[in-house]
Amino acid sequence: MRYWEACEAQVTAEAAIEECRIHQIEAIVRNSDRALVDVTTGDFIAQPDQQANDCGADILGYLGY
Repeated sequence: MRYWEACEAQVTAEAAIEECRIHQIEAIVRNSDRALVDVTTGDFIAQPDQQANDCGADILGYLGY
């Protein structure tokens, strides 16, 4: 997948968590608001849309792309 395609992609929380794991980041879905957060730092990674999908651009930004 090209970078711009990945930025526009909507991914499930499970796929986002797996991508974070590949980059040695442990991520979970916070119960209070369903946001994806970094377990180690508590940093916000992404907020899901109404279909419970996360924005690829948010995840790529957090991973440093």
